[in-house]
Amino acid sequence: MARPSLPAILDSPRAASPQAEPSPGPHPIPPPSRQAAGKLLWLIPWVGLAIAAGIGGWMALHKGAVETDDAQVQASLTEISSRVPGTISRVAVSDNQAVTAGALLVALDDRDARTQLQLAEANLLEAEHQADALAAQTGSAASAAQAAGNQARADQEEASAELIRSGAELRRLEFLLSQGGVSQQDVDRARATFRQALGQQTRSLATAQQAHSSDRQVGVEAQKAAAARARIDQFRASVAEARLQLSYTHLLAPVPGRIGARQAEPGRQVQTGQPLMLLVGIHPWVEAHFKETQLEGLRLGQAAEIRLDAFPGRVFAGRIVSLAPASGARFALLPPENATGNFTKVVQRVTARIALDEHSELAQLPAGIRQQLVPGLSASVRVLRP
Repeated sequence: MARPSLPAILDSPRAASPQAEPSPGPHPIPPPSRQAAGKLLWLIPWVGLAIAAGIGGWMALHKGAVETDDAQVQASLTEISSRVPGTISRVAVSDNQAVTAGALLVALDDRDARTQLQLAEANLLEAEHQADALAAQTGSAASAAQAAGNQARADQEEASAELIRSGAELRRLEFLLSQGGVSQQDVDRARATFRQALGQQTRSLATAQQAHSSDRQVGVEAQKAAAARARIDQFRASVAEARLQLSYTHLLAPVPGRIGARQAEPGRQVQTGQPLMLLVGIHPWVEAHFKETQLEGLRLGQAAEIRLDAFPGRVFAGRIVSLAPASGARFALLPPENATGNFTKVVQRVTARIALDEHSELAQLPAGIRQQLVPGLSASVRVLRP
């Protein structure tokens, strides 16, 4: 029997069984046509140009700019402390509270201070009464002394004139007696009149001396009155000092801000200079620490862009207002001393103070969010080229 041929085997039913049929697979992706490939090749140069333009724009924007991420938000921190010892009677603020300038923060027990003020006012009133009495007494004494002095001078002038007249009359009568023109009795009467005038002259001199002594006494009284007026000034100063001490029992906010680190509690005994709380200012600024190699690109008045980690996506405008007069290491508690043979070069940093522009992004912050702009927040600063 002859073998079947190969084509016959392939055409047999066994060869056509399902086991021999290939399983259906995924449709193959047809190769791109020449037209699509041409479009892709046409886009490649434009994509390259766009990338190059972006890189060029970024480089142009950042060329000459000075950047640092070593920056922090700062604000004034005013320590509130007592200027007099005492006991806290009232704390008028709470932690994190916003206050205005002049607002009451802490009140101390002021009873002792009020007592001292009342005592000083009483001493002042007594000194004023004493000064008024001495002034009136001095005025009366001066008036009396002036009147006595005027009378003494008038009496002295009258006595002197009478002495001169009686002396001349006595000499005239004595001459006439020698010529036999008058009697001895006339001369004796003239001599008695002269002696009486001489006694009156002596008494007027004594009265004048007494008036001069009264003038000196008036001077003493005037000095007492001046001393009394000086005591008035002294007691007025005591009253002012007592009022000042009384005012120290009320601690007021020197500037507007927010309360932090409050340690004051009612009933607590405090000493002079003891810190009770901090008052954080409401006008923040940024302190950026630049490397010494970046100083050449920094100038006063340069504009700056500030980004805060606490406010992602926001860019705040600012301006350099000052540069530190020395590097940060010079202001350290223990400045480094590079001894000979023990030197390690470290890049130094200089602090720049940057004022925030109140009319930029900062002004658009809601009041509640702006309160979150607190000292210590991390910042990144880019100083724009002029």
